[in-house]
Amino acid sequence: MSDTEREQNLEKDSAPAAEPASESQSSASQTGSVAPENSRDFHFDNEILREALQRMREDHSDETLLKAGQALMDTRVLVPAKWDKEPVRTEDGKISFPPDAQLSFMTAKDSKGEKSFPFFTSLDEMKNAFGNPGVNCMVLGAEQFMPMIRNAKDDVNGIVIDPAGVNIRFPADFLIGFNDAYKSPLKERSLKQNDNVYMKDPTGNLQNLEAALISAGFHEKAINAIYLKERLKDPKQPETAWFILVDSDEKDTGIFTRISAAVKKAIENDKELNKDLEFMFTDSKLGQDIAKSTRPIYVRAF
Repeated sequence: MSDTEREQNLEKDSAPAAEPASESQSSASQTGSVAPENSRDFHFDNEILREALQRMREDHSDETLLKAGQALMDTRVLVPAKWDKEPVRTEDGKISFPPDAQLSFMTAKDSKGEKSFPFFTSLDEMKNAFGNPGVNCMVLGAEQFMPMIRNAKDDVNGIVIDPAGVNIRFPADFLIGFNDAYKSPLKERSLKQNDNVYMKDPTGNLQNLEAALISAGFHEKAINAIYLKERLKDPKQPETAWFILVDSDEKDTGIFTRISAAVKKAIENDKELNKDLEFMFTDSKLGQDIAKSTRPIYVRAF
C-alpha cells in the first residue's frame, strides 16, 4: 500500500465491507475529465447505465445483462483516483496528465477479502459511499478503464458499480471477454444545454438513410420516434455529422448500436451520406428542445 492511502467506509446494506484502502498504480497515459472532490461546478450523472443496472438487478436475464454490459462500454463512469501531478486542459477541452505523473486508482475489499475497483454512475452515488465532500475521481470510458482492469486482473477481481446503491459487481474475466467481443461504434459526446449546438435540416437524396432509420425504428419495440438533423461540427466549416435523436421507452445504448449498424450499411457506399453518426435520447432538455422544432422521420403507429 502507498503512503497516501486512507480508509474509506463503503458499507451499506449489502455493499462491500470497509476496506478499500489499497490503490492500483498506473503511469499517466490517461486523458479524460477530472472530478475534483471540492468542485461545485462539476456535474456528472450516468442515468443510462444506472437504469440498465437496476433492470439487471430486478430481472436477472441474459438480455438485461447484455444491455447493462453495453451501457457500461458505451458510456462513462466516475473512478476514484489520486495523482501526484496536476492535470492540464488540452486544446480540445480534455484533461491530460504529464507523462511522468503517477495515478493511483482506489480499490475496495469485500467481506471475503476480494478487491474490486469502485465505479460510480453519479456524484451523488460516489458521495453516498464516501460521504461529503467525496474523493477525487476521473471520468473514464471503456477505452480508458479496460486497460486498467486488464493490467490488474491478477490482483483485482473486477469492478463494483455504485456500492452504496445498486451494488452490481462484474468480474474482470467477464469484462475482458465482453469488451473483446463487443466493439462499441459509439463515441460519447457531451452536449449540454448551454453549449453552442449548430443544427440544420438535412438536405440531398436521403432515401436510403431515411429508409434505414424507419426500418430500425419499426424493429425496435422501445422506440416511439426518430428525428434526424445535421450538426455542424464547426459553424465556420462545411463538415457535418448526422444527428439522430431517439424517443424511446428505454434508455438502452444498444438501440444506438443497432441503429448505427443499420445506417452504416445503408450509406457506406454513398460519399454524400457517409458521415459520422451522433445520437441522443429525447429525455434531456436539449433533446426535448430539438424534438419540438423537428419533424420526426419515424413515428410508431401503435
